[in-house]
Amino acid sequence: MFAMEGWDIKGFPDDAEPSDDEKIAANVWAKAERAACEACCAGWPQEEVIRRRALGIGPAEPKVKTANLETWPERKRLYPKVIERLETATGPDRQLDIDICYVMGWVNEPGTPKAAAELGLPYLTSNLSEVSEITRKSLESWKIEVDQEPCDARIIEPERDEDDDMSVAAWRCADGRLHMAKPPANTAIALTLAAMRLQADSFLDQAW
Repeated sequence: MFAMEGWDIKGFPDDAEPSDDEKIAANVWAKAERAACEACCAGWPQEEVIRRRALGIGPAEPKVKTANLETWPERKRLYPKVIERLETATGPDRQLDIDICYVMGWVNEPGTPKAAAELGLPYLTSNLSEVSEITRKSLESWKIEVDQEPCDARIIEPERDEDDDMSVAAWRCADGRLHMAKPPANTAIALTLAAMRLQADSFLDQAW
């Protein structure tokens, strides 16, 4: 884990890349750590659930990273580009669906629309109910708001304050700022975009 995190902090330079064995071991450790925390906290009130890493070094790691440490450098590089594609999407896009699944770490490699169908991947740019279910499972205590016209979505932190509010929107911020000139093309894209912005806050320098 130390080798992987040091490589991440340095910006993934080629001359500091961990060995294949280190990558595999770190990936197993991250999955075991998450499983251990989820098992220990099963049935606990949400406010008492351990959200920081209990076994590893450093601060809490985003799930998108620990989903697959071996592919993380490539997925981290592609993540902002996928967000940009969501911002400019004009409607449902099955290739974008599978690309989102890849950068989120839900599949191990990039794929095609045919692969998305074979794997039964979610319709993240067209099916609002599917996106809502995924988001609610991932963020159980957070509030989700979706606007139909114009399309927008917000994910609101349950216990927030002015100095540390993690709430995020797809298009229109609470203070009136706009993330992009036009609203998302549909509500599924809006909620997917809000969820990806929220995740990105933990590892991208960009401020939404």
